[in-house]
Amino acid sequence: MTRCDPAGTGHHPEASGPKEGVDIAWKHDTTDWFLGTSPPIRQANTIYAVGNGLLALDSKTGVQQFGRRGPYQSSPARARTSMYNTDTLAVTAPSGVFGLNTGGGFSIPVLNESLGVERWAKNGPLPPSIGFFGPADSISPVAARGTIYTPLPGTNSVVALDPNNGEILWRRTHHKDDAVSTEFNRPAVKDGVVFVTNWPYQVTAYHADTGEQHWQRELDEQMLHPPVATEDGVVVPSRSKVYLLDASDGTVLWKRTLDGNAVESTPAVANKTIFVADERESLHALDLTTGKPLWTTPFNGPTAPVVADGIVYAVRSAFSLVAIDATSGEKRFEYQPSQVPLSSPIVGDGVLYAANRNRVIALEEAK
Repeated sequence: MTRCDPAGTGHHPEASGPKEGVDIAWKHDTTDWFLGTSPPIRQANTIYAVGNGLLALDSKTGVQQFGRRGPYQSSPARARTSMYNTDTLAVTAPSGVFGLNTGGGFSIPVLNESLGVERWAKNGPLPPSIGFFGPADSISPVAARGTIYTPLPGTNSVVALDPNNGEILWRRTHHKDDAVSTEFNRPAVKDGVVFVTNWPYQVTAYHADTGEQHWQRELDEQMLHPPVATEDGVVVPSRSKVYLLDASDGTVLWKRTLDGNAVESTPAVANKTIFVADERESLHALDLTTGKPLWTTPFNGPTAPVVADGIVYAVRSAFSLVAIDATSGEKRFEYQPSQVPLSSPIVGDGVLYAANRNRVIALEEAK
């Protein structure tokens, strides 16, 4: 799933990727309906990419296995099922949450599409709101313990869904007196607890099985970003700070001010280090236990870095991929694609995979 695991670390401890530069191993120029800006995921030898629909590609060659148009926008989360022979991919759109068939259903070669891809839809009560810049960004669901956890678009609610049929197993609502005022982030799930941050101020922990509130804290900044659950606590980034909260009760263990203006970034955590952008001029490495700065390197714009084999891969403002040494902060290489935007990559078998507007690309070590 996106961010590598239910906890949202962005760390793939068993993978490695290019370290000195990249060449395009393959590129898949997509159908006219695809517009990919969300990170893909990989299952075995298949890459699943989402953007106005779902594409399944062979990870070795980029050859399309199947494709289906739809309102789907977020990165998918894969959940095992008991009713089907194949898993379910949970995706969100401004109009709701959808469960998709990883096997692709039935192929229609003439139309270059598949039927039976969509298994269920859990629509929000409100139509998608279209602003000046298009629909709002869709939050990626999280799959853990045979359950899908996600904000329900068009509502102030977080839900747990059955991957077989989309049944709501539990639902928790914030700000019940307002129609829609709560802006949720991607949840983080670890050790049977679902951690959720939302505008304004709030961090909440729910028991994953029942949805019972474990604790709730209000921090001293309104804008909070996606949490990361770790063995040392819950990392919560904000517009200008990073917090570490005790996972058992939400107590603030430490707080580090970065003097930033972050409005879109997501941190990564690997080997007791937090990697986070301030969206002004720097990417920071902080000690997870103490919050002490380890290094700072020039970096502008929002990003959601991923880490593998000692390298931090961070896409700068959706137009440039930078590889940074996780220990020293030294830049190893930079890649600028011919098309933008470029999604955050995923890592596997020495290759980076990313959605790149009207195509999906695989990047290997430069020869």
